Amino acid sequence: MSENNSLRPQNAKDIMIQNYATVVFGVSICIIGAIMMTLTSSPLMKGAAFLWLPASLQLIAGVWLGPIRGLLAGGLGAYGAGILAYGGWGLPDIIMNPIAGGFANSLLPAYLFSWLKINPDFGTNLNDLKKALLRIILMILVVIVIAIILKEFGWGNWGYVPSLLFILAIPYFLSDLRVRPKELFFAVLICVVISFISAMIGVAGSIVAGQSLVAAFLGTGIGWFLGDTVSCILGLYVLAMFTKQARHLGITPEIPQ
Repeated sequence: MSENNSLRPQNAKDIMIQNYATVVFGVSICIIGAIMMTLTSSPLMKGAAFLWLPASLQLIAGVWLGPIRGLLAGGLGAYGAGILAYGGWGLPDIIMNPIAGGFANSLLPAYLFSWLKINPDFGTNLNDLKKALLRIILMILVVIVIAIILKEFGWGNWGYVPSLLFILAIPYFLSDLRVRPKELFFAVLICVVISFISAMIGVAGSIVAGQSLVAAFLGTGIGWFLGDTVSCILGLYVLAMFTKQARHLGITPEIPQ
């Protein structure tokens, strides 16, 4: 992992840019989240999406913008998504959206990346941004198609396995995406941990909504955990490809070399 993870001092312009970025992330999470909740919501619990793609944005927001801005973007964005998708204002929705989305998916990775001194660019050096963006779009589309098709075939939670294998195998197919394996390994562990915590918060929200512990765990928790894990790991590739550009734009602080 990186030897020097101290941040350079920020100026007023950088702070303003990060504030704007917080709003952009929050709105993006809200819109994409509402779409995913509408299209892939669990039949047992409104708002528990079969594939929660905004988990990748929540992770990125936390790592790039820091714990407080990440918490705001991830939590309020998820809460807004629930309101737009199904009118989710109540206590279960607060537990499942702003708490799970803001605390587990955004604030925790911000602190964990910092504590473990993980440089979010993972040592990647990509010069062709158009090519990188096309790759990300294609990866997202493949993950969505695989998950939705297998869900329709009645695979249930097994429908996440091909998507997860595809995401984990990406480095073997992208010859120029060279990352520091140790840092990526710990980042994947972070994805697993925060996805599990987020899923358990989702289970708590389902119980508050009236489900039994077993029904909430089997009907919401397992799929939540697997779907968030797939999306979070996808977010790691976005970090690898675009963190250096985000630093150049002032979205995330520079790390001295």
